[in-house]
Amino acid sequence: MLRATIEIIQEKSPYQKDKDNLVILPVGLLILKWLEYYYPIIEKNLPQRNGDNLDSFTLSFRALFKKVTNFYSEKGGLSVFYSELVRGNLPNEIEDTVFQLCKKLRDTIKDQPMRYIGKSVYGEEYQIFKRLKTNTQLRQPDKMDVNFLIENFSEFSIPSDYYSVMELMGSFITGMHSILINWAEFTVDKDKSLSMNQVLETMLKSPQEARNVLLSQNIFTALKQDKGELECVWSGNRITTDLNIDHVLPFSVWRNNDLWNLLPAKAIVNNRKRDKIPSLQLLEKRKERIISYWQFIWKTEQAGFEKELNVNLITRQDFSQSNWENPAFQSLKEKCRYLIETRGFEEFHLP
Repeated sequence: MLRATIEIIQEKSPYQKDKDNLVILPVGLLILKWLEYYYPIIEKNLPQRNGDNLDSFTLSFRALFKKVTNFYSEKGGLSVFYSELVRGNLPNEIEDTVFQLCKKLRDTIKDQPMRYIGKSVYGEEYQIFKRLKTNTQLRQPDKMDVNFLIENFSEFSIPSDYYSVMELMGSFITGMHSILINWAEFTVDKDKSLSMNQVLETMLKSPQEARNVLLSQNIFTALKQDKGELECVWSGNRITTDLNIDHVLPFSVWRNNDLWNLLPAKAIVNNRKRDKIPSLQLLEKRKERIISYWQFIWKTEQAGFEKELNVNLITRQDFSQSNWENPAFQSLKEKCRYLIETRGFEEFHLP
């Protein structure tokens, strides 16, 4: 729960709202994180409770989750499942199971970590995390996708002061000497045949697969062939045979392979940039080219591009086919500002 909340906060979600000294966020974003975290754990049957073993594993949502991992075991696993959920391409035969799983995760989050986090400090339940009540009855949609998950699974709040601590210090809380290490040690203690390296590798598995990088490579190779040349997103120099796909927000920092985050760069520039964050000045200087590449991706992969944009840059309500570029760019700038000024990552400049 803490890991998911911290990541959502530090990813500067476009769905965040501030009201009466509270920060409000969609429960659906938590569910999306839990799907990512628990998929490899359920897939590999890692024990997660005292008294559990590989034959009597009793996470409340395990049975539903296992149906999902079994369904995708020969179809590409976590990466394909995550992509199909985000883009609304879940096969009909598994869609109801995924919907029921998301409902179960919602209830588990509300009834367990939300309920008890902070009780030892305040002596009462639901003192830090509070799920906001809604009168809307949740009904299965015609097509389950990330927009439905974010918009229909209610919201939760945390006090603004806790939000500030998680924003500023969250990386230390979730770092390799805290939550993940403790979680891994707990799991190894339940199954002595496992090693810490095995468990950590499983827990750090990400749905952000290389497939989007390859897709981006194909998109910009086609653009280069069509236009006769391609321009480096950062330097503006012509790309000849040295096309690299650069993560605008480095993968080591953001773990994001969305199409909006993958843009063409010269190899020498990409090597110089590496894990640095584009400076706000560089972003402004290259704004026109960044947006033009986004527009081309949108024309080529509209459905997938929009879904990914709606998770991390702008909300679906803010999205307009005639005017989405500037809000998305400003959101990207805000993420870079946060990573540079608050998180302390090194800026990337070009003359």
